[in-house]
Amino acid sequence: MSKYLWGIAGLFLATSCALSADDLPASKQGIETLGMVNPSSRFEVEKGWNLFLTTEFLWWVAKEEGLYYVQNGYTGATTSALPPDATKNFDGHLEKVHPHFRPGFRIGLGGNMGYDEWDLFLNWTWFKSTARGSKQGALLTLWSHPEVSDELGNPQGATSAKARWHLHLNLLDLEMGRAFWVGKHCSLRPFIGARAAWIDQHFHIHYDLTTTPETDSHLSAVSNFEGGGVRTGVDTRWALLGGWSFYGLASASLLYGFYDADFHQTWESQKIANARDGFHQASSTAQLELGVRWDTYLHKDRYHIGLYAGWEQNIWFSLNKMNHFFGNLSQGNLEQMNTDLTLSGGTFGVRFDF
Repeated sequence: MSKYLWGIAGLFLATSCALSADDLPASKQGIETLGMVNPSSRFEVEKGWNLFLTTEFLWWVAKEEGLYYVQNGYTGATTSALPPDATKNFDGHLEKVHPHFRPGFRIGLGGNMGYDEWDLFLNWTWFKSTARGSKQGALLTLWSHPEVSDELGNPQGATSAKARWHLHLNLLDLEMGRAFWVGKHCSLRPFIGARAAWIDQHFHIHYDLTTTPETDSHLSAVSNFEGGGVRTGVDTRWALLGGWSFYGLASASLLYGFYDADFHQTWESQKIANARDGFHQASSTAQLELGVRWDTYLHKDRYHIGLYAGWEQNIWFSLNKMNHFFGNLSQGNLEQMNTDLTLSGGTFGVRFDF
């Protein structure tokens, strides 16, 4: 993590030396000036540093495909008659962990540059979530289980199961953009920059197996990603009356990094599986945000404050690389999941220029 952090911090410091206030005052923003095809629409203050701080409160829910851990309604039977005799292996529901909305935050620091009215912005996103699920009854285990069968050779199920999925996300974004008016009331800000990501996922399942005597099994699958790459996108602002406006954000990122996808399992506290898996691979993500904001200047344009609220969605494509064993370990039925992670919910922010 430290090498990406120091690299982005160094790039930010090297570029920030060009930060300076322009001669275009806040009262003349949006007015076509001589030689400017697309006049700047960025927020600027009079006689200040033209730096800005942002703070955002995130109220998101994290969901990931494929986190089923048990099937209820298991009969213990095996459908093998030819022709089929309507014997059911199970008759019930697939159970998965249930995520809930959790808090997170973003903190950003930026400034206006004198060169062609560009701006520079460094942003840190932090989010953590835990989802749980539990079930009792006649259960069919959907993840790897020990080499256990009854006297007829039928695989054993479980009487109870508990699952927990833990997510911890850290993002560091450095972007450079230029905001300009397209018409009198529509503003665009295309940007490009770098992104570093640290995303840890852990999936734990505990089974109480229907053995004689009853035994338990615990398994742990991880999918941790650490990488960096490029990010680009565009901010939009549709100005209304009295400082109110609609806003939108769309971005995409292309990253490359290291995945850790180990798998461990114990049976009666004895380790029976220890599969290590680490590899380098690319990752991509898309972001979309829509909302409403209100902006105003204070103390004779010396300060600017903006308040905004919107709905945001982030999709990390094929980020889940957990190794999933089907059936008994000795059968070697292994699949890497390659499913998407989705983060969505409300984003509420404050921006202060000085």
